[in-house]
Amino acid sequence: MNTERIIHLMRVYHYATGLPIRLTQGGMTLYALPETIESAADIAGDAALAPLPSKAERGVQYLTTPARELFLFLYLGEASCLLGVGPLLQTRMDDVQLAQLIRRNILPFGRKKLLGEYYAARPVLSEQQSFYSGRLLEMLFLPPASEPASIETPPLSVAPVEDAYYAQTYDYRSQQFLHAPYAIEQEICRAISNGDTAASKHILTEINRMPRAKLANTGLRSLKNSLICSCTFMARAAIAGGVSPDEAFTLSDAYIQCIEQCATTSDLSSFEAEMIEGYTARVLAVRSTLYSSAVIEVMRHIDNHLSEPISIEEIAAVVYHNPNYLSGLFKKETGETLHA
Repeated sequence: MNTERIIHLMRVYHYATGLPIRLTQGGMTLYALPETIESAADIAGDAALAPLPSKAERGVQYLTTPARELFLFLYLGEASCLLGVGPLLQTRMDDVQLAQLIRRNILPFGRKKLLGEYYAARPVLSEQQSFYSGRLLEMLFLPPASEPASIETPPLSVAPVEDAYYAQTYDYRSQQFLHAPYAIEQEICRAISNGDTAASKHILTEINRMPRAKLANTGLRSLKNSLICSCTFMARAAIAGGVSPDEAFTLSDAYIQCIEQCATTSDLSSFEAEMIEGYTARVLAVRSTLYSSAVIEVMRHIDNHLSEPISIEEIAAVVYHNPNYLSGLFKKETGETLHA
């Protein structure tokens, strides 16, 4: 897996979960979201508080430090690069707990105020949330495993809805993320809403690397149901991008009719990519009537650098405009200040 692909997947993970993620090699940071990630070890100036992942482990490592931070680590390739998620907390750190760590000489008293502010800003994940964050990390960055054998479930027409639902839920959790993860679906919706056809298709390839969930008793019907689900969330993403609900749902109805008319799974092989092209084209058409090409390019640049330090001067350089002129143009066309 090349570095560019790793960075793309890091963006998928970060934008979907909101968790800090860093890629390092030989102790040097290659890429991080956000750009600066601080830990208790950094504030205390004590390397003993930093986690020490093992190179012998090939799956996600869940490590807790003496400062009660949680980190998730995953080595890539031949342990040459290390992905780290965190620092996180599993329970909120209050003043009493912080004072206990200081009294035990784990944290320095002189940094109490800074440490209090630091812990207050840490994401808090339950044990279950931490586990599934790690599973998502593995699924995005580790080579895909062979497709698991299908598990027989009672026909939905025979079993009560509740029984069928719980039976399938158990099967899916046992096999881990047979459905395309919600995190990746969020990222593809964001790309469609931005009218970004290339990014949308790129994320679609990530989803299609994973086995599809069983949504019916025949392969063709299951695939049709899956595509109809995709069509539904794509339509809503297009609406979020500015397409009118009538237009988006009319297009959705047309796509669903085409899906139903297909007689083989091969007829449906490229249909999701076709839907992406249709929806993103309409988003771009709407934007072109509302905004100038410069403002559209500014929106795209901001969207692609959401978690990075960014200045109005940098944005202006992208579209070859004077910063003051661009700020006025953006405010006039969108009603929002460029800074906002």
